[in-house]
Amino acid sequence: MKVAIIWHRFLDILGLKQHVGGVETYVTNLADLCKDKGWQPILFQPSIDSFNKTINSLHVIGVPIHGESVEKQKKTLYQAALSEIDEEKDIVIFAADTFSLRTNNPKCIAIQHGISCDLPVELMTRRKILTRGMGAFFKKYIQRRKTIRCFEKCQNRVCVDYNFMNWYRTFHTTKNAEKLWIIPNFAHIANLDQIDRIDYQGDIRVIFARRFVPFRGTIIFAEVVKEILSTIDNVYFTFAGVGPEEAYLRGEFAGNPKVSFLSYLPNEALDIHLTQDIAVVPSIASEGTSLAVAEAMGAGCAVVASGVGGITNMIIDGYNGLLAMPNASSLLLCLKRVIENKELRQKLARNGYATAKEAFSIEVWRERWNHVLDEVNESKV
Repeated sequence: MKVAIIWHRFLDILGLKQHVGGVETYVTNLADLCKDKGWQPILFQPSIDSFNKTINSLHVIGVPIHGESVEKQKKTLYQAALSEIDEEKDIVIFAADTFSLRTNNPKCIAIQHGISCDLPVELMTRRKILTRGMGAFFKKYIQRRKTIRCFEKCQNRVCVDYNFMNWYRTFHTTKNAEKLWIIPNFAHIANLDQIDRIDYQGDIRVIFARRFVPFRGTIIFAEVVKEILSTIDNVYFTFAGVGPEEAYLRGEFAGNPKVSFLSYLPNEALDIHLTQDIAVVPSIASEGTSLAVAEAMGAGCAVVASGVGGITNMIIDGYNGLLAMPNASSLLLCLKRVIENKELRQKLARNGYATAKEAFSIEVWRERWNHVLDEVNESKV
């Protein structure tokens, strides 16, 4: 039994370096699950030259693609997958519905990772005419249509949050509801004795563990960090990630002993978060059930996050985290509350940990995906 996974960037186009991101983490864990079921996961991605590599549980095949449109790339990868599997017996998974093809194949599954059309319009296009007035309205309309079209290409669909489905229902009745599954994202959960911070005293450690890109809130968080550093003495910040804004962030905090930078692999997320007290997830848009929120909760960090997308399916404000508006002033107020109130910090951390253990553990996620895979496997072509 084979499972073909189609995605555009698990490794770089030379097949040398693994990308680090939410979908890549998701695919890695899905491949592990398939392997544990006795199935063979194979990922197909674009490349310059052909390559075959095995990364942990996942066999990766690079399919040479030169100068093709995105739609042609999808078709080329899909055909490459069909040449390696038995279409009547094996399963095809589109790692994201944005990279899926329209198909009636009952053995295909597309994964919907949350609303992305809520991005500020200036982050969607460089064409100034589309960033204001009717131009901006038109651009948003096109993005909404694209999101819906992508979602409706496959009959088997897994969504990572209820926020997307509620939004989708404002445009359409839910079609083929029996082939829709909501499976929130996941984290590895610490043991209870691991999450005890030293009486919540002394220095306070705050982590931003995201890709360094604008919609993840890097700019607004940098503003908040500067303000905290200028007013509170015992707070230390860690920027954990990579991305195009890394040079900007390093420049802003060059030489500051209270700000550090690191990057880590997905399987190191728990250990990294166990060294922190507070996790900040200040995204301004494009969130499903955030892996960053789940990982922080699962390690006993108090979470301060923006109330966008699927994060609102995870955090009850004031109970298991704090929700801020996606701007610097609101984020600053929330973060200062948690820094200055150790009782609140402890309560949020404990309740967040309990939430993650019950709802967002890797074991819960695997159980739900097992059900989906078994049901799709029983479908007849």
